[in-house]
Amino acid sequence: MKKYNIVLIFSFILLPILANNLNIVENPTAALLGTGEARITQKIYKDNGMIFGIDVGLLDAFQFGVGYGAEHIVGDQEPNWHKYPVVSARFRIIDEVFTLPALAIGIDTQGHGAYHVKEKRFDIKSKGAYFVVSKNYEMFGLLGFDIGANYSFEKTKGDEDFDIFGGMYKTLGSALIVFAEFTAGLNDTNGKNRTDDIITGRGRTYLNAALQWNINEQFSIKFLTHDIFKNKRQTELFDRSIILDYRWFF
Repeated sequence: MKKYNIVLIFSFILLPILANNLNIVENPTAALLGTGEARITQKIYKDNGMIFGIDVGLLDAFQFGVGYGAEHIVGDQEPNWHKYPVVSARFRIIDEVFTLPALAIGIDTQGHGAYHVKEKRFDIKSKGAYFVVSKNYEMFGLLGFDIGANYSFEKTKGDEDFDIFGGMYKTLGSALIVFAEFTAGLNDTNGKNRTDDIITGRGRTYLNAALQWNINEQFSIKFLTHDIFKNKRQTELFDRSIILDYRWFF
């Protein structure tokens, strides 16, 4: 029994190190890159869209990233380059321990899908300023939960509310991770009673899910499904995308 308790305690000490999912699907977690760790991501999404990003762990409790992309990169149409680069920053205020979850605050201006210049927003709004609480457990692998609140900078008249989000993940063996998340969409309800507005949401919750395949310690592929409840008016089926993630230390 004593030996079992030592192993259990040791496993919980390792959890903050092992649970390094920076996002569930789109929602942030309280995890961070390590000091001197970097990652390059390429997100492939609808309309031949691609977003390239780089994130760097500058301190034990701080990371920073930038990204840029466009739609119609592949094909015979002129690329629709996004108006601005996107930035992200995350600072962890409280580290996770056995009795307490981790707490982080951050900024993320990267939304999902195309950027609409006239409406000044992505298909699905970026988180903007946020805080998030994360807790991880060992249960036949790793099991984690996250919940937070945010205020998006992509504001439209009548849709300037705070929003809430949450999610969970579960490892399946050493190579697979499944994810599920929700965003309440409290700041995206202008299209609830309108048929002429294809940009804003219908007032439903955004539900997303993903499956990640860790090919090795540095490279992973993540298959994502967005808006399963079809909150966006212009969708015929849930949105699909892929993220390629490569990490290294410098």
